[in-house]
Amino acid sequence: MNNISLIILASGFSRRFVSNKLLYEFHGKKLIEYTFDKASAFLDVIVVTQYMEIKEMAESLGYHVVMNDHPEYGQGHSIALGVGACQNNACILMVADMPYLKLDTLREMVSIQDGKHIVICEYNGILCNPMLLPKRYYDRAKQLCNDKGAKQIIGDDTYLTVSLLEEEFMDIDEKTEAI
Repeated sequence: MNNISLIILASGFSRRFVSNKLLYEFHGKKLIEYTFDKASAFLDVIVVTQYMEIKEMAESLGYHVVMNDHPEYGQGHSIALGVGACQNNACILMVADMPYLKLDTLREMVSIQDGKHIVICEYNGILCNPMLLPKRYYDRAKQLCNDKGAKQIIGDDTYLTVSLLEEEFMDIDEKTEAI
């Protein structure tokens, strides 16, 4: 996945979780480590975070880190920061709390991308993370500064989809889910 950057969005507050869920142990390793394991398939990985421990973990793996000094501006701001640091012709925007997401799903997204269309995952007709953005959408992404996420970039444009399995669709929002 040479010419596609993976942007990991790891700046959230984990309000429902009460503590930083990405550092919470989940089936023997920290939740963020599942994401980092998949990231190793990419040559260019950008991690957007507000947390020093995640920064240090990411840098130890050779990933580029962008510190988010204003996480209160929402996920859109994290996306804008990540895309602003991207030098490749396409990037995948991926939240860091989907431990069941399969690397094969990311590979499928890369395999169907054509440089023109956004590629987004869907589950039962619901558009969801992750999303692949061709470079032509970077300017729109860099304008985001809210908590609505990347779906608002699509607008009326045509997009391609990759279907998620039910377990891939699950993210971890509460400690009871992480036990």
